[in-house]
Amino acid sequence: MPSLRPASHDVNFIELATRVMLGQEVKSVPVHVYDFDFVACKAAMFSFLRLSGSDPHVGVEMQSTGEVACFGHDAHEAFLKAAISSGCKIFFEPCGLLLSLGPQDDKQMILPYLPMLAEMKYKIFATSGTASFIEERKPCFAGQPIPISVLHNAVTEKKPNVVSAIKEKQVRIVICTPSSRDSAAATAGYFLRRNALESGATLVVNMRQALLLIDALYQKWNVERLGGEFWTIDSWHECHNIG
Repeated sequence: MPSLRPASHDVNFIELATRVMLGQEVKSVPVHVYDFDFVACKAAMFSFLRLSGSDPHVGVEMQSTGEVACFGHDAHEAFLKAAISSGCKIFFEPCGLLLSLGPQDDKQMILPYLPMLAEMKYKIFATSGTASFIEERKPCFAGQPIPISVLHNAVTEKKPNVVSAIKEKQVRIVICTPSSRDSAAATAGYFLRRNALESGATLVVNMRQALLLIDALYQKWNVERLGGEFWTIDSWHECHNIG
């Protein structure tokens, strides 16, 4: 990949956008976005733990209390660096991963990623609705059905349930995407997200972020499995080929 061209330096996108919104005349500026030798990823920081009783899910309201930006040689490295830097706990060793997916589209989207988790030897748990959806479609890895362990929801005393599994560290990663009916109320989804947050599990509530997380974990695992080095450490100046 070629180095960053000089024309791409010192372009103030905020200033240009502001001038456009004000109706001012703006001269075109050549920006060669594909000439970068790195990828940058920005991650928002949230303070849900400090907000007692708040539902840790994102919506249209501005809830972040800061943000970080990190560089990587590709999107997977940049994403993982940004997630860690924003305070998200990432478990890289095989562990229990819980799926509690609200929308049907989310359930469908997770199917191609299940073989990745199985290959990395993650143990997959799911709430009843998500488990039923997955089991009906019979995803396989290496010619064998991928096992799904069913957990009862967070508002029942039946065992095993999601709360006990999280507190006992059987589950370390929770992917819980709310449906339209599971928001701003004392629902099973709310209690699941809150318990995951307070127990120190990795909590992901956005499906696109969840898929990128699984993909990034798989890429890291695959690179290191083949004896490669996944992480890079480059300064701002090194990334931008400055002095």
